[in-house]
Amino acid sequence: MPRKRSFGVTLLLWLVLSLSVWGLVRLLAALRWWDVLNEFDARLSPLYLSITGAGWAAVGGILLWGIFSGKRWTRLAIPVSVFLWLTAYWIERIFFEAPRANLSFALIASILLLTVTLVSAFNRKTKEFFIRSEEHEQPNEYTESA
Repeated sequence: MPRKRSFGVTLLLWLVLSLSVWGLVRLLAALRWWDVLNEFDARLSPLYLSITGAGWAAVGGILLWGIFSGKRWTRLAIPVSVFLWLTAYWIERIFFEAPRANLSFALIASILLLTVTLVSAFNRKTKEFFIRSEEHEQPNEYTESA
């Protein structure tokens, strides 16, 4: 019987799901608007946008599978993925996008996202969920069968 997820695990699940959907939307939008992006010489090519969108959708799918399967590595892979996602976001924003007025909002939102991810991932109940899920799947070496 599967164990009930803690609030932190549920929060990580929704976070991963949101970022996966974002990647899928990015992929589909790049494919849909490929000609327009080429025509107006977008700073980020449609090839780059589609590859990164597909990559983040794939990473999200793997992380979602890890959460539902209760794999121990998922607890540490999620903060690493969010950190890499934020790094890519800020590189694109600083070097390839036109300056925008919402810098303070983007900075606060990034810090908040990273903080919530780290607090949820390193919460005691989240750690217990992933450890117990893996232990449940391991065969007991010390039981004797007839």
